[in-house]
Amino acid sequence: MRMSKKVAAILTCLTVGAVGQAYAADADSFTDVPKDHWSYEALDYLAREGIIEGMGNDTFQGGRAMSRYEMAAIVAKAMQKGGGNFGDKAVLDKLSAEYAGELDTLKKRVDAHDKDIKDLQAKTEKFKVWGMTRVQVGNDNGLVKDGHNGDYNNRFYLDLEGSMKVNPYMTARFTIEKNARHRDSEYQTKTKYKTFQKKDGTYITKEYQSTISGENRDDVTMDANHNGSISNIWVELALGKNHDWYTNIGRKWNGIGMQNLMLGGQVDGIATYHPIEKGHGWWLSAQYWKPSADWANENVTYDEDADVVTVERHTHRAPIVGTLNFWGPLGKYLEANVAYSRILQHQYDGNRDSGQYGYWTQAKNFYGIDLKAKVLKDLTITGSYVKSDVPLDKQTWADGGHPDRDWAVKIEYKGTDLNKVKSWGLYAKWVNLGCMADLGHDDEWATREPSFVNGVKGWYFGMKMVPWKNCEWETMWAPHLTENSSQNASAYHRHILRSWLDFHF
Repeated sequence: MRMSKKVAAILTCLTVGAVGQAYAADADSFTDVPKDHWSYEALDYLAREGIIEGMGNDTFQGGRAMSRYEMAAIVAKAMQKGGGNFGDKAVLDKLSAEYAGELDTLKKRVDAHDKDIKDLQAKTEKFKVWGMTRVQVGNDNGLVKDGHNGDYNNRFYLDLEGSMKVNPYMTARFTIEKNARHRDSEYQTKTKYKTFQKKDGTYITKEYQSTISGENRDDVTMDANHNGSISNIWVELALGKNHDWYTNIGRKWNGIGMQNLMLGGQVDGIATYHPIEKGHGWWLSAQYWKPSADWANENVTYDEDADVVTVERHTHRAPIVGTLNFWGPLGKYLEANVAYSRILQHQYDGNRDSGQYGYWTQAKNFYGIDLKAKVLKDLTITGSYVKSDVPLDKQTWADGGHPDRDWAVKIEYKGTDLNKVKSWGLYAKWVNLGCMADLGHDDEWATREPSFVNGVKGWYFGMKMVPWKNCEWETMWAPHLTENSSQNASAYHRHILRSWLDFHF
């Protein structure tokens, strides 16, 4: 449940309580109705008829006189309930005429306080906060090679999301993410070395970088996207005559394809989504964006005379990309997604005047297709394919395999519902991913990378269950992941085992 509803309920209760106190104070300003006034007999009659409730002994003739305000409140309640025969209505008409002034005052005050409550609820609906907290443990050998070590396995993670409603067609959004690692082995200091050839033809290996030690691992400078600061901020607009051009502008996480195979990551840009008129459930999307993380390279040199290693780092702007995406049903049990992306601007060779644009692999065009079939009532199969136009001469270093294409097939049985305790689901996923096929990804927290040579292939297995309401437990196992290579005998092998609890609020 979103926090704003709880806040609204609490504030509403406080407001109603204050209204009740105000009414009680107002009651003292009304004069008492004499005990021998005919109104008491009329109310007793209505009580015996079941139109209103008496004071416990089916009578309104208590030990004290009632104020005209109390009389008016009882009459108003009886009028609201309605029903009864002709005689009952005649008695109510007489009572309403007697207390017409008090009833009018009461109505005005109720209307005013109702308006205050509605205004208060409208204000609380303008700001909403929700999210998820994760507790995760695991084991992963996959980031050890080349100085990495699997720092997404054992962590406490927070995803806090918020929205601020500007008007019915504009909403400002933000997310705050925090990754807190809790395993000592993931805090080890890393050192980089490089081998240089000396003037006499011999070789020497020199240390040129030592990374920050673990005690500063959660420092804000170490993980810009998950350090507890605002990681994404964007606006959502409903544009057009019918307000059905749903548009995002800003920095946010974005995925293209049913399994985020073409893209799964944080981007800057604009994207609009629109249902195709008479399209039988089909949608289209047009996007103009760039990855939020620009890329960098370093040039390491060694001055033999001074015995000094120099590191020069150069930052390059990530490519600007245009995307067209279409998705919708192909019958009752089949859905499809078709996507095309093109690099619109990027100096892959670092030369601004060369006029040559492409991705870092010199790919310019990316094509993707997804099909999702509901095979049985509780069984679905999703297949995804992405391909890029990487030049053949740029694929030779990949040592076999197919670096220019991605395959992924996911089989899902049943599924979880956060409102249904003990609901559960199983899944199995096979991938064969090339290192030059897609535009970027951080999906599944580094489960698909790195392999350092030519992508990754293998199986993932998982299960999900809801042990408590709004809480989901998931365990994922990848026993044997290898490089996407058909020739490399020393192909890299990776295994992953992770389990986590997600607490949604």
